[in-house]
Amino acid sequence: MPKIVNELTGVPRTLLLPLRGRAEAQAHPYPLFQDPLSVEWLKLVGWDTELDPLYGKAGEASTIVAAIRTYHHDQIASSHIANHSHPVVVELGAGLSSRFHRVGQNTYRWLELDLPVVTKLRSKLDTETQQHQFISASVMDFDWMDALPKVSPENILFIAEGLLMYLDINEVQQLISVMRSRFPGATLDMEVIGNSAKQLYTIFDQIGAPLKWFINDEEDLTAMGLQVVNSWSMYQLYQERWPWYWKSLLKFLTQFPYFRNSYLIVETKL
Repeated sequence: MPKIVNELTGVPRTLLLPLRGRAEAQAHPYPLFQDPLSVEWLKLVGWDTELDPLYGKAGEASTIVAAIRTYHHDQIASSHIANHSHPVVVELGAGLSSRFHRVGQNTYRWLELDLPVVTKLRSKLDTETQQHQFISASVMDFDWMDALPKVSPENILFIAEGLLMYLDINEVQQLISVMRSRFPGATLDMEVIGNSAKQLYTIFDQIGAPLKWFINDEEDLTAMGLQVVNSWSMYQLYQERWPWYWKSLLKFLTQFPYFRNSYLIVETKL
C-alpha cells in the first residue's frame, strides 16, 4: 500500500502522533503493552515530517506519555469489559487506535468512530467484523449514536482519547448533553488539558489543528453535568517509566494543581 500520509490534514493529521508514540514504545525493554500493529501501521502510513516540532523535539518524553496514556486507557477498558454482561466500547475520534486488538476480544461490540478520511484509512489497515465496527462520522453529527447496539447504557464505555480538546466549549457541552440524554449512566473516559498548559499547545495552530477547550480542574466537568468517578494526572501515572532525572521533579511538581491539572485522564458517568 502506498504511503497516504499526505492525505491527512487538520485534526486527522494528529493521529500520527499517538501512532508513532505507541510504535516507538515497543522498543522499551519492558513495554507496558504489546502493540505490533502500531509498528506495522506506521510503516505503511508513513510519517509526516512537518509534525516533528510536535513530536521530534520532545523525543523520549513524547514516547513515554504515549505509552502511559495508552496503557491507562487500556486498563479502564479492560475493567469495564470484565465488569459488564454485554460490554460495548466506543472510541470517539479513534484515529488509528489498535486498542481493540489488545484488550477488546471479550466485548459484545467495539466501535471506532472517526471522520470518513480516517475510517477510509483504517479500512485499508484493519478488518471490520460484526464485533469490531467502523463508523464514519463527525462526533458532532449525532446520528452516529443510532448505530450503537441496543444495550443498557451502563454497558457502554465511551473513550475520548485526544479528542475533546479540538472542540470548543459549546460543542463539548452539546455533545455531553446529548450523550447524557441518550445514554444515561454510561461511562465516558476522557482526556482534558488544563488552562495552565494552554500556551504549550499553541504549536498545534501551525498544523491547522488548534486546541480549543481547556479546563481549570474537575469541577468544570461537574458543571457540565458529568459525575467524576476517577481522575489521574498524566504525570502521576507510572512514574517509574520516566528516567531517574525526571522522577523526583514530577513527584514534586504534581503536588501543585497548576501542574497536576495540565493533563488529566478523567473517568466520568453520563
